[in-house]
Amino acid sequence: MSANKDEDGNFNMTDNPSAVGLMATDSKRKEEPAITGMIYGVEDRPPWANIVLMGIQHFSVSFSGLLAMPLIIVAPLCFHLDRNLVSQLIATSFFMCGVTTLLQTGLGSRLPILQGMSATFIGPIIIMTNLRGPCPESLPANATEGELDEFREFAYGRMQVVQGSLILASFVQVLIGFTGFVGVLLSVIGPITLASTLIMICIPLIPIATESCGTHWGIASLCMLLIVIFSQFLDKYNIPCPGKRKLALFTFFPILLAVAITWLLCLILTITDVFPNDPAKYGYKARTDIYNTEIKNSVWLRVPYPGQFGLPQVTFSGFVGMAVAVIAGIIESIGDYHACALIACVPPPPTHAINRAVGMEGLGCLLAGFWGTGCGYTSYSNNVCTIGITKVASRPVLYFSACIYIIAGVFAKFAMFCAAIPEAIIGATLACTLGMVASCGFANLQYVKVDTSRNLFILGLALVIGLGIPDYLVKNPGCINTGAELLDQVLDVILGSPLMLGGFTACLLDNLVRGTPEEKGTGWREGIGEAVADREIHEVTEHKCYDLPFGMAWIRRTEWTRYIPFVPTFNGFQKPKRCRKAHFEATGVE
Repeated sequence: MSANKDEDGNFNMTDNPSAVGLMATDSKRKEEPAITGMIYGVEDRPPWANIVLMGIQHFSVSFSGLLAMPLIIVAPLCFHLDRNLVSQLIATSFFMCGVTTLLQTGLGSRLPILQGMSATFIGPIIIMTNLRGPCPESLPANATEGELDEFREFAYGRMQVVQGSLILASFVQVLIGFTGFVGVLLSVIGPITLASTLIMICIPLIPIATESCGTHWGIASLCMLLIVIFSQFLDKYNIPCPGKRKLALFTFFPILLAVAITWLLCLILTITDVFPNDPAKYGYKARTDIYNTEIKNSVWLRVPYPGQFGLPQVTFSGFVGMAVAVIAGIIESIGDYHACALIACVPPPPTHAINRAVGMEGLGCLLAGFWGTGCGYTSYSNNVCTIGITKVASRPVLYFSACIYIIAGVFAKFAMFCAAIPEAIIGATLACTLGMVASCGFANLQYVKVDTSRNLFILGLALVIGLGIPDYLVKNPGCINTGAELLDQVLDVILGSPLMLGGFTACLLDNLVRGTPEEKGTGWREGIGEAVADREIHEVTEHKCYDLPFGMAWIRRTEWTRYIPFVPTFNGFQKPKRCRKAHFEATGVE
């Protein structure tokens, strides 16, 4: 099938699959490659109707995953005891998702990548908040305003430490990006390090997932079963629609469908009083009417603002943990930039685009710290996959989707409604998505020769150290006692983080232990670029999609701009011609 547009820019549906999940089919249609040319490229502007529909689709695909992240961190922050705080955190996270997406797509990488809260920050958050003591078991059933205010001050204190550490660590990412230091970072980080890092991200989240599922294992199991059926068995089947079209319902919305069906079942079982009314009995937390009063009393509109949880506080140990999470997020995002470029049929992002994208992500994390989302923001991989399925990489579509998230963040009643989802359902979606994060880590091993004693040793030792030492510290609290409280806290954060220990061990050994280029995966980034070139869609050269949206004529005619790492005319740091000539005359080597 060819992708043709008429003179008005509208897409001809008779010969092509639709970009909004409705696919034209006939009985003789042949199987196509997983990735073909785009219906709408990065620089294309579809008709407004298509922009709206495709923007809603991006929102729908990412919604459940982006909702899960704030619901994960409410427990270490102690926000889970007050649904108003949960609602406020959800609304803030949605609002900042839209803001950071506009920054990244408009000024950063310029690729159509949605930004979302990153799981790399969850481990440091858990460790930092554990240093401040445990949460209360519960709040009194009829808590007074004074008791609620006292609890919120306690919870705000935990958030303020996370905010301050995130803000300080974000400056590190801004410097890494806008100074061009990303290239140095990439020179020591290979596929083995990336695989170990992504696998270790999942470790702190497993107990959270099982604890949430434990509120009602029956509901959680049903939700997981539906996700498996929809995503793995029914994804090839489409729903017939009028006009010889078919709706790829199970391909695009497996998690959303599973959540909706399970939530509806919980509603039925609540109305019929199958679930107990006694909060002390098992299964009570699966009821859908627990937070009816909070939903009814919540305000309709609330605009998130900086400092809404109080003045951020900084601890050195928290900064160290967040800085490691920031670096892990950079590694993860760079892989997403290349994957998005590959799927969108544009050349791999040049150096200036990566520098600018990393710096803009740092700015997004900085804003997230001031607004109080708890987590930093990185590229969201699920929507990169959506581009490959829909064959729509248009930038305006992501702009519209970002605006939907901003509106959802201001619409406080919607956020409170999301906060009322039964914990068992949230635990089930988290359990399923955790496996995908770990699998992305294993997928990076395709760029190295895995079946060698060198790589098996490095990967195995990184996993053992990354899992073993934090587990020992959990079972032996207080075992680190150097006599200096600040040093104890720093060591608690470093040695208690699977992400830090596993990633550092893999990086250190991968750079020190001798190995062939195939074993080390040397040139793995170039391999992605070759995959684009092999498709013969275009020549792998500089592409205008990475240009800034303004001032390009002035930038190109201004000589000194080529020395700025995030400007499109930047080609790397090079010695002046006179220095290179003198070096050649002295050594005979260019």
